[in-house]
Amino acid sequence: MKATIYAFNTFDKSIDKMLNETFVIDGADSVQVVYDVVYNAADEKSCKADYYFVPKSEGTYPVLINIHGGAFIAGDKKYRRALCTWHATHGLFVFNVNYGLCPEYSFPTPIEHLIAAVNWIADNAEALRLDLSRVAVGGDSAGAYYAAMLGAICANPKLQAAFETKPKLTLRALLLNCGLYDIDIALNRKLMFNLNKKIFKSFCGCEQSEFDTYKYKDFCSPLPFVDKNFPAVFVVYAQRDILCRSQGEPLTHRLDEHDVYYESYHTVSSKRNHCFSLVWTTKEAKEANTLLRKFLDRLIDGTLPISNSTAEVLIRAQEKVKQKRKAQAQKVTKPRK
Repeated sequence: MKATIYAFNTFDKSIDKMLNETFVIDGADSVQVVYDVVYNAADEKSCKADYYFVPKSEGTYPVLINIHGGAFIAGDKKYRRALCTWHATHGLFVFNVNYGLCPEYSFPTPIEHLIAAVNWIADNAEALRLDLSRVAVGGDSAGAYYAAMLGAICANPKLQAAFETKPKLTLRALLLNCGLYDIDIALNRKLMFNLNKKIFKSFCGCEQSEFDTYKYKDFCSPLPFVDKNFPAVFVVYAQRDILCRSQGEPLTHRLDEHDVYYESYHTVSSKRNHCFSLVWTTKEAKEANTLLRKFLDRLIDGTLPISNSTAEVLIRAQEKVKQKRKAQAQKVTKPRK
């Protein structure tokens, strides 16, 4: 497992410059960053976050909690600094978190850390001028898994009882980038070097053969807990994902079944693979991130639909407002004599 951890950390380091230094972000100079805020005193080493924001004299901020990926065993918040800066320039208060990595911290400890992050935001909302009615959680790869789990836990009393927790926030939206949402699907896939099974052992602390008796077997996949109370979702996936294949489609089907509002973007080429949208310069990344930006703009201005059935009504209402404004702008007022 040390070799696997090294490989994922090496990948993050190898693309760090491309992800975080070559991408020009308009308005980046106006973003302030506060580093290494401890959000959980019970584990100061793992539970630190940076927050990004553009100072303003009045008003509140919509919030985005960003969770980095790394196959549950690697990664760090510093590798998502450009992404967080980009979101902050559009008006979001971005809380970029670290959390306990496997195998040192097996499930559900990382979830407990992230719930502590959610509660820290709730407790500090007044001081930081945060709007708790507009909170989104996003992540890539393992981060997308954790974001989906947070969305499910915050909305589902059954999961709250299973994890003996009561989050202080209701999440409004999720941003899920090439995540894992059904562990059974992942375990039944064949990966090189049995990578999925090795990661699974680090993740839950048991072998695949022991999964049927695992304490959290019925509670560690977010997909079964997607219901009508699930937050709105923007989901990105790659059909030929080398790590998380066959995860995006079941999620969108489940969202459809329960009338949860979502938007999605996916690739079909193996060249645009796992977490492709983090590589800013490709055509597919630009398309996915443009749609993501529009989705977040609707969160920010309060027009993000709650369900698919209400989306059409809301879109028609917005179109009527646009047409009315356009008609008013085109009116010519005759000058007084």
